[in-house]
Amino acid sequence: MEKIDRWSFGINNDKLIELVLNGEKTATTYLYNEYQKFPKVGDISIITYDNGNGACMIETIDVIITEFKNITKDLAYLEGEGDKSLKYYRKSHIDYLKTIDKDFNDDTKVVFEIFKVLKKY
Repeated sequence: MEKIDRWSFGINNDKLIELVLNGEKTATTYLYNEYQKFPKVGDISIITYDNGNGACMIETIDVIITEFKNITKDLAYLEGEGDKSLKYYRKSHIDYLKTIDKDFNDDTKVVFEIFKVLKKY
């Protein structure tokens, strides 16, 4: 049996997990890295709290690799953060992603993963 990946959000992890568990957050965005293994549709993983305990098991239902500028208001809404607007999404993600890559800009590739919760712990 293949080991199930365990991961956490890069910032405000426990708060974002709360959004996942109450059904508001069904997507996440992170920087594209050509050397990284990406989730595929149907993959199962576990989102973990800051203390390492599992919060929930999810299934990836879509993976979009695109430039940041191509994220639409409908996709931003799936992130479930703030007022769920594209404006809020862009500001919060630019602020965060620039802490990882100081050269981050609208043309930087990102991975936008859409998921559904299978089981809450």
